Amino acid sequence: MTTVQVVIPVLKGSRRFIIERGRRWSVIEHLLLDAVSRGAASASDLAERSNLPRRVVVEAFIRLMRAGWVEIVSTPRGPLFQITAAGASRVQYEQLPSATVREPRWRGFAIEQVSGSVYRGRELDLYHKSRVPAHTEETPVVHLAASPTHFLEDMSEVFTTIEGEDEIIIGVDRGSEKLAERYAIVTVKDGEIDGLPGRAPEKLRLAILSAANHASAKLSENGKTVAPVIVIKEADEEVPAAVPGAYDSSDLIVDGDDHWRSFERIIMAASERVIIHSTFISGERATAVLPLLLRAAERGVKVDVLWGQDDLGSSTRSSQFAAAKMQAEIEAAGRNGSIRVHQFSTNSHAKIVFADSHKGWNALIGSCNWLASDYKSFETSFRLREPMLVGQLMRKLAGLAQGRPGVWNDFAIDLAVLGRRIMDTPSPGGRKVPMRLLYGADHAKLVLKARDDAISRIFALSHRIGITAESLTLLPALAAVKERGIDASFFYGRTTGPLSGEAGADLVRSFAKAGLQVKPIHKPRIHAKVLGWDDDYLAISSLNWLSADPSETKPFREIGVLVTAPKVADNYVGHFKHAVTT
Repeated sequence: MTTVQVVIPVLKGSRRFIIERGRRWSVIEHLLLDAVSRGAASASDLAERSNLPRRVVVEAFIRLMRAGWVEIVSTPRGPLFQITAAGASRVQYEQLPSATVREPRWRGFAIEQVSGSVYRGRELDLYHKSRVPAHTEETPVVHLAASPTHFLEDMSEVFTTIEGEDEIIIGVDRGSEKLAERYAIVTVKDGEIDGLPGRAPEKLRLAILSAANHASAKLSENGKTVAPVIVIKEADEEVPAAVPGAYDSSDLIVDGDDHWRSFERIIMAASERVIIHSTFISGERATAVLPLLLRAAERGVKVDVLWGQDDLGSSTRSSQFAAAKMQAEIEAAGRNGSIRVHQFSTNSHAKIVFADSHKGWNALIGSCNWLASDYKSFETSFRLREPMLVGQLMRKLAGLAQGRPGVWNDFAIDLAVLGRRIMDTPSPGGRKVPMRLLYGADHAKLVLKARDDAISRIFALSHRIGITAESLTLLPALAAVKERGIDASFFYGRTTGPLSGEAGADLVRSFAKAGLQVKPIHKPRIHAKVLGWDDDYLAISSLNWLSADPSETKPFREIGVLVTAPKVADNYVGHFKHAVTT
């Protein structure tokens, strides 16, 4: 079989990382220390009570004794583990203090741009563009194209890859140098890939093998290669798995008043950090919200404000002007060091508020422009309380705050580190239901899932309706109507773009004849962006389901969450019907 060389685009970098080195105490070790704080006990007794292997118990106590927190005492019952005074002074801590040291270390890394996987500096052989081998008839060379999904590197993945045993990266010395564009080259022969680390993801392996097979198929009958092959098509992404998320029916935030109360509550409860991402900032609303943020700053809370874009169709960047005005008002109030309004656009339509509290981290995610809304529209957001999801969301915000690829600013680094820290915090107790975050093109895939899975109904609310409504949402729903006779209802507030009021009316009539309801709602004023089906599936997002076209090239322009919980969609429909009829 022909030997094919496959060229993979890579970003190569080196940074001075601040590393905290040293083993941290586990929850098991903390619990065992707590157990002997209530009375001396033997290893066998503790193993039986904890349902742990005796070896695990003994190894834990060896570490605790080395720290001077536990000692062995002789008793008529035999040798027992007993807490010391030093151990007793620490057992009540929320986390046991670790004996760690901080030190800076230069480390290299490489990020391949096909699937986004990260490697340590020497795991891949990298070449400058000038050294990439030329395509020949004897040895075909095929180039994989960089995926737009991985245009921005995930700093958290870089941290995870280069951390050694008992190491955690807690910061990065920002460098002015960009990541360098390089190329990794692997060889494929007889279906085997040579030169790729064993831990490379399946998606990358399949892309390499597919490219090599495609190149081989291009060979002419006399064994000469017709032309070099450039592979552009990206392999389909797997749908992310849902995770069990803390859930209460009160986590669903509906209508304007409830949004203002939730916004006020999350800011007032914050103890250290608040991070707000509002697509738009208006001068009037920023001035109205500022006293709330200033009171948080007086308590020692650090506040960061990000924004996504300017007003649709405006020739001026009104959000940028409002951001500058807001920062000037903060400076006049003497809180310039506590509240930062960042003066760049993330180019994201997402609407998110993060804040910590004594109960843990929360995030509000959904349709509300927190610094532009008058809080009189019918909005829908969701309160995330699950650390895994809140941390993941924070890591995505770090990418948005990064701006240009390969340039790591201090704020983006801070968010990446914070996101990982949040993910490691304990999950709150109580009820759990499946949840997963939605990014960019996930929304279009979710519409198809609703089309295929819905048994009784599909519904959506959208601020706007545009010409993309047919292909993105209405035609898939219509297929489910025709196939299974389900109910399909779509509600919107206004038309947008080339779809005029008259054209919108024609669209409504044509789909009504086919059995699908598309209805404008003028009271209340709809700004919610929701897709649901049957009784138990509800997606809350920043995406206008009837006007926006979620782009694969800008995966974090739209962000939402899918919640699967008994009656969550049914109860939401009840809220909406009540709002329409009152």
